Amino acid sequence: MNATATIIKLTADEFDDRYSLRINHLNPNASWTYGDGPGCLFETYGEEFAFVKQQDPSTVWTLVDGCANDDQYLISGLHLVNRIGYLVSTIPVPEGIAIQVHLPVNSGLP
Repeated sequence: MNATATIIKLTADEFDDRYSLRINHLNPNASWTYGDGPGCLFETYGEEFAFVKQQDPSTVWTLVDGCANDDQYLISGLHLVNRIGYLVSTIPVPEGIAIQVHLPVNSGLP
C-alpha cells in the first residue's frame, strides 16, 4: 500500500456492497463466486496475471495470506508478496485511498 495513502478498513459485506467485480472470463472454474455464478478470482501467473496487469491499477485488488493469524486480506492495488490471487472491480478506488478487507479464515470466501 502507498505509505501516504489514507487506509480504509471495510468488512467483507461493505466491500461487496461498494465494489462490483469482473468475472474471470479466462477460467470457467475460477473461485470467488456469488451464488451459482461464475468466479471472479484471477491467478497469479500466466494469461490471467497478464490480463490483471493490463487493467487500471485502481480497479485491481490482491487477495493475500495474512501469515501470522492464517486469515486472509483483500487489499486494493496489485501486490506481489503473499498473494493468493487477484480481483478486478468495475469501480476504481479513489486516488490517495488504500482499502483493506479482513477475511477471517473461518468465514469462508464468497
